[in-house]
Amino acid sequence: MKRSVTLVLLCSTLIALAATLEGAIVKEGITQDLKMYHGGGGPTGQKVVGDFMIQHSNEFKGAKRVAISVFNVAFPEENSLTANMNTHNNIAVYHNSSTLHTTLQGVDQATRQRIADAAYASFVGELKQAGYDVVEAAELARLAPEYSTWTAVPNFSQGRYGAYLAPTGRSVYFLQADTAKRDISGRKGQMLSGFRVLDRPQALTRSPYLAYDAKLGIIAVTLVIDYGVYSTTGETRKLKVLPKVEFTQGVTAQSGAFADTATLLEYWGPNSGGFAGIAVLAAPVRSDQPFAALSGGDGNVVIKADAAKFEQAALEVARTAAAKLVGAMVGER
Repeated sequence: MKRSVTLVLLCSTLIALAATLEGAIVKEGITQDLKMYHGGGGPTGQKVVGDFMIQHSNEFKGAKRVAISVFNVAFPEENSLTANMNTHNNIAVYHNSSTLHTTLQGVDQATRQRIADAAYASFVGELKQAGYDVVEAAELARLAPEYSTWTAVPNFSQGRYGAYLAPTGRSVYFLQADTAKRDISGRKGQMLSGFRVLDRPQALTRSPYLAYDAKLGIIAVTLVIDYGVYSTTGETRKLKVLPKVEFTQGVTAQSGAFADTATLLEYWGPNSGGFAGIAVLAAPVRSDQPFAALSGGDGNVVIKADAAKFEQAALEVARTAAAKLVGAMVGER
């Protein structure tokens, strides 16, 4: 394996500015702030299990016959991230920041479609290997006719994590917060979570009805295939903490937290009452395979990909992520 390319950008200018809220620390894509994992535990609370944050774990129990209402694969094409230090003492108020903007080039739509198709095939294969009876989309529409009336968005529609697409023969249905903007502030993701809770897309509100009508479990998946992982000191009030943003190249199934999800799986049983079991990938699945050349500077970096190498690494990542997502379900079954 070749050593990963890491970029570190620092800003040394101190400017008088009012202090703001302290933000989450992220290391190699993993949120370090345990307060973001808050919850009472138990069957309806939130807990951390392996690489996942799990909510409403009781919903996964007894799952056997299942259908997939949503399988979206998102491909970020750019990202910006800012880390801030805002503090004061008896003499002055201080501000310091570090900002990084990255852009991916060179991965065409045909390549992304092949990756999405392979990711879906891997996921279905993992479900069957784990003992689940997987009902195809056409049969789901027969058992729950409402499904055929859902309003899809076009493949490659832009959402929070770039272009969203469905496997060949399926449609893109946005899930909660998919149309929101990606948080680049360096502050805590839960600052925006209240607004995301108010987002009630059709696929979120109607999937439990599909489960009830078809008398089976309904699965919805978002898989975010990113081009690297980020580290940030977030928003801090500590004068001695120099704000820092880092980017490590590598095709990645992107992770998140309850307050700001990326790759995740949601599951509604036939009698869910509308409450999904949720498994949020909290640790990124990243390939070390080199796939791109980096250029630019001054906080603006271009990642120019070799499409074939990106695809090879993405297929590896998608297979691993599929196994982990199904494993999270099995672990709670």
